[in-house]
Amino acid sequence: MTVAIILIIAGSLIPLSYQLKSSLYNQKLELHASETALDAAKQIKAQSKIAGSKTIELKEFHWTYDGEQICVQFENLSGEQVKCINRTGD
Repeated sequence: MTVAIILIIAGSLIPLSYQLKSSLYNQKLELHASETALDAAKQIKAQSKIAGSKTIELKEFHWTYDGEQICVQFENLSGEQVKCINRTGD
């Protein structure tokens, strides 16, 4: 009986821990995308660049500026993602 209870608990905790790990990883990549957008804003102001890329922890983050917003493209566990930040910070 004890072994069965332990197996049931372990069986439910393993998928939960994987889900939490995946969620944290995706959130970390979102943070890196925001960091890339900040660096892009600095480059836009200093050098008038409109595109670039940055590598963080072996992941590529590509950014573009269209005059209104900075968009950062990156790939997470869900696939290709785009994070855009406009002039007001939204």
